[in-house]
Amino acid sequence: MSVYQEAYHLPEFTYEYEKLKIEQRGPVYICSFNDAGNLNAMSYQQMAEFNDFLIKVRMDKDCRVIVLTGEGKSFCAGFNLNDLALDPPEDMGRIQRDFYIMQRMCSDQIVNMRRCEQPIIGALRGYAVGGGLSISCACDMRILGESFKMNAGYLSIGYTGTDMGGAFFLPKIVGYARACEVLMNPERFGAQKLLEWGFANKVVADEDVVEEAVKLAEQICAATAPFGLRLTKECLQSSLDGTSFENVIKMENRNQVLASNTNDGIMGTLKMNPKNREDVKANPEKYAFHNM
Repeated sequence: MSVYQEAYHLPEFTYEYEKLKIEQRGPVYICSFNDAGNLNAMSYQQMAEFNDFLIKVRMDKDCRVIVLTGEGKSFCAGFNLNDLALDPPEDMGRIQRDFYIMQRMCSDQIVNMRRCEQPIIGALRGYAVGGGLSISCACDMRILGESFKMNAGYLSIGYTGTDMGGAFFLPKIVGYARACEVLMNPERFGAQKLLEWGFANKVVADEDVVEEAVKLAEQICAATAPFGLRLTKECLQSSLDGTSFENVIKMENRNQVLASNTNDGIMGTLKMNPKNREDVKANPEKYAFHNM
């Protein structure tokens, strides 16, 4: 148990799941949907585990960036229809089950991704259908494998094309008209077109997608203070809400004052002072970032 956990009475952070795999590479956590046999379709268990991880990891000071991916050939093939066919609990009708449990469990994934203070980089290959599309949209950055294809699969089974925050994020990423083309049409949209539209940061070979995302995550970790990085995501996410220009400025002002008064902010300023150049070279650990 770390000093942080003892001081703040937090439990030790452990991530033991069946449908989710967590690999820790220093400050970068790789979170993988782990149901390749079902193309990582969203079962109740997988969604519950993903929500549990997102809620817990927010308070994990050792995690600074998350890479989100899927095991096997598919990122996420939407909702697991096997679970949709399950009978509801005896004291609950299907409408109540679908609304209070299934639909909220689905959308909570997106809510928790947004609340998660660490940046989430999607390392995405294969299919992202329906809910997989929505989860892809909720990532802060996206590295796509050449095989990546996404579509609003809900439309193909008589549902609407908007679910789990897709109608919130996608128009802001690719523009309204292109979002309409994706969400009103169950056609599959491939990696290269999505790169041209600004949906992806980069397209790479499938076998390189996770390592490219980890490389980006490690670059971010190496160059930023943990607390400042979390505040940056907070402000960027707030701006998506249509928050007024003045309110964004106020949040930026608050965040800069908060960050500048942390030990990282103070030492970072001293590091940039020409008078300390020799001390920085002689004692780099003194100026290293480590505030949560």
